[in-house]
Amino acid sequence: MQDRKNQKGYGRGKVCPILKASVAYTWPERVQVPHAVQFSLIDLLPHYGIIQKDHIAMVLKGFLDGGNEADSTRYDVVALASIYGTLDQWKQPQRDWKTVLKKHGAPWLHTTDAVSLVAEPFTKANGWDVLRRDAFISDCVTVIDNHIARPRTKSEPDGRDGLLPYVLTVVLDDFVRARTSNPEVPRTAEEICATQTLFRCLQWGEYRGAELHHPFFYHLVYDQGEKFMGHVLDRKHNKKAKKHLAMMERVTVTETDMRHTPALQMADLFAWCISHKKSKHRYAWQNRILAYSKWIDDWLEYNQLVKIIPGVSDLVKSWNLPPRKPTR
Repeated sequence: MQDRKNQKGYGRGKVCPILKASVAYTWPERVQVPHAVQFSLIDLLPHYGIIQKDHIAMVLKGFLDGGNEADSTRYDVVALASIYGTLDQWKQPQRDWKTVLKKHGAPWLHTTDAVSLVAEPFTKANGWDVLRRDAFISDCVTVIDNHIARPRTKSEPDGRDGLLPYVLTVVLDDFVRARTSNPEVPRTAEEICATQTLFRCLQWGEYRGAELHHPFFYHLVYDQGEKFMGHVLDRKHNKKAKKHLAMMERVTVTETDMRHTPALQMADLFAWCISHKKSKHRYAWQNRILAYSKWIDDWLEYNQLVKIIPGVSDLVKSWNLPPRKPTR
């Protein structure tokens, strides 16, 4: 674990992580129904037309989708999955994903609905069964396999640059217990998911920006109707917070319908696979995603949740952010 003096989250211009360093630091240094309209990246990019064209590639675009709600009376865990890449890195995966949708006659992928085979459009009445569903999701995983960043290993010493996924999962019973034990733990599990994931995005972008000698702009796209985005917007629009988080001036945040956005469907697949990794039954396509767990998965239980970086709680309280209903 990285100690406090080495944490990059301290000081003006740096985003403050809540929890201590986690496994994401081990990523390498280089690393038959109608079809729904699938939005292009430019459609979702507020910077377009403002940033000079030769700087468009310097936009790091992240797509974030949650798994479950932060309610320990209903769910065991809550997860937030994110995938980051430059505009150039996103172009081909988006095309390939649309090709898979067309091949299998699916308007979109929503993993929970597809697994259930009872929710529209993945119903028996629409011609879906286990074999068709698994073939469809397996092809979706192949798209991910073809474009994801890979760490340096003995078999692949140079690694591979590409899209960077990251999934943060909070075990909800452990979160409630940690909050009882340590009053500095945030009131909501969504806040931990949102701020830790934001930190990973900015950390990755600042490293790559330093390599390329040009700062990144960041555009984060959340699935609509989820609570994670609100915690990021609180920090972006709060005057006191902005004095400590100067990098937020280069961050824009929006939300859209995941059914029309291939990148959010990818994030949804990661969120489902990781949040169900302890299930007794695993699908073959799920195991292919879980093969990346060592590098992309932060699974937070009591011992991680109770350890808050000293001073961060007081700093956040000084910003007087809007109160949130505590996770139960």
